[in-house]
Amino acid sequence: MDGARRFDSDTALQWIGQLPAARRYWVGFSGGADSTALLLALHSARQELRAPLAAVHFDHGLQASARQWEIHCRDFCSVRGIPYRAVSLSVRRGRRESPEEAARNARYRAVADLLDRDEMFLTAHHAEDQAETLLLNLMRGSGPDGLAGIPRLRTLGKGWVARPLLDISRELLRQYLAENDIPWQEDPSNEDTSYDRNYLRQELFPLLEARWPGVAGRMARTARLTRQSTNALSALIEERSGAALGDRVCLSLDFLRSFDPELRALVMRQWLRRHEVPTLPEVRLLRFLEQLEDAKSGNEAETGWSGWQLKRYRDSLWLHRREPAYECAEAPWSSGMTLQLGNDSGRYRLLGPEIPIPRGWRVGRRAAGSRLRAFSDGPSRRIKHILREAGIPPWLRLGIPVLYWDDEPVAVGDWALGHRLKEWLATNGLKLEWRPADPVLARARPNTPEQRKT
Repeated sequence: MDGARRFDSDTALQWIGQLPAARRYWVGFSGGADSTALLLALHSARQELRAPLAAVHFDHGLQASARQWEIHCRDFCSVRGIPYRAVSLSVRRGRRESPEEAARNARYRAVADLLDRDEMFLTAHHAEDQAETLLLNLMRGSGPDGLAGIPRLRTLGKGWVARPLLDISRELLRQYLAENDIPWQEDPSNEDTSYDRNYLRQELFPLLEARWPGVAGRMARTARLTRQSTNALSALIEERSGAALGDRVCLSLDFLRSFDPELRALVMRQWLRRHEVPTLPEVRLLRFLEQLEDAKSGNEAETGWSGWQLKRYRDSLWLHRREPAYECAEAPWSSGMTLQLGNDSGRYRLLGPEIPIPRGWRVGRRAAGSRLRAFSDGPSRRIKHILREAGIPPWLRLGIPVLYWDDEPVAVGDWALGHRLKEWLATNGLKLEWRPADPVLARARPNTPEQRKT
């Protein structure tokens, strides 16, 4: 379908029918006109929907009237018997995030937590939203990914995010609500033209529409056609890449260099896109690729954007969040077969028969200059060198747990063990296991016999 002259429940069903079959539809319901129209249309067509319908309202904590908005949304759903959930968000801005970016990122983290397997989150983004996104990305100097605008469908968590109304105009959505005598909430911040998107909506697009009627719809079509081209290019890159792009944390530098220089940026973008990482700005991406090829800076190449960080270590590129730094929690281990080590470092666990923990055990990060002795009659080795030989990047090493016994290191992770701990484990028929909670630390944990040498 290329646009529409009318919006109603039948139109909504047609667009929903082009999406993958879902086990549940969650409508992101702000109480504004657009999300109200989408929710009302799908509720009216609920007998024909292929899955149950529910609404979710996110409170970003940024508006004084947020409580009134939530009450409005709850009452709207209650009257119609629509299952409803309200979620309060904690919005924390990164150093380079705008308030809108921080709110959006917090919202989509919450959506990822919300979605169960094969469930779908629906937003009411429409043709004007698509046109505004395309123009904003053009002003920022975006490449094909940016000019492709808002994707109609993408995976998130265990399910999908879908925008079924990208070819429907804002006017048709409001007309549908007026015909059904349905009120909606107006966000006062939409009038603040200090925000780029509001400036486009209030000042620029009325001028463009007066000169070129229907321009927003044509721009939305341009974004859709560009999206088709970028999807085709992505498929070609995936076909050539095999399993190399499947690792969410590391990308082989040798693999990247197997492509011609002009294709490497496209490969990097496809890697990020595949793992739902925000687009790396073109200037930073090209500068990073230049650093990789520079003999002086290649080993220190790194860049950061939108709360993410990309660094080179040895022959791999490591991708992970920027803040906070990885650090194992300090804790005594005085009882129990399992010890929690924090949100990043996960847990230590003893496998085998349950016995008392020896006196003097504690776990924490590596202390400067600390050493571990693997054999009673052998030399001790600096833990710094053990971590380096295991291939663990320097900025991740404080996230690796060290087990101390009477203040002497007896384990680094679960692969380098001191003689005192090895003897105790063997005597009691036990095995020490470390399970990181963060996927980056899990990726850094040595898994091969060569890596796990003491």
